[in-house]
Amino acid sequence: MDMALAALAEEVEAAFVLEPDLAARVLAAINGVAGDLTIQREDLGSTDKVLSVIYAVKPGWSVTIRGNAAMPNGHWSCTLRKTSASDDDEYIGIGRGPTLPHSLLAALLKALSVSA
Repeated sequence: MDMALAALAEEVEAAFVLEPDLAARVLAAINGVAGDLTIQREDLGSTDKVLSVIYAVKPGWSVTIRGNAAMPNGHWSCTLRKTSASDDDEYIGIGRGPTLPHSLLAALLKALSVSA
């Protein structure tokens, strides 16, 4: 397990806002594995952009999302798994956060921490 990626995911989960230093570390981790896709700091707040990164890094994976449409903290959770057909995936990412993009980012970072 890559403990640095797991710790980074936990920081994302705890943050209401991705401050410049945290955003830079998230971008470095994600852009380092996303192939030809490169995202910018402003993309980290976009659900669509984060989902495009998940697709680039883990194509075909199942995404399960739960949360409340509430501000400032919707208590979102996201699960990334190789398949939705079984519960015994080798690699899985479960992320939580105040916003949907935060939970998606945390789930991706956690999945990468065990599969990298």
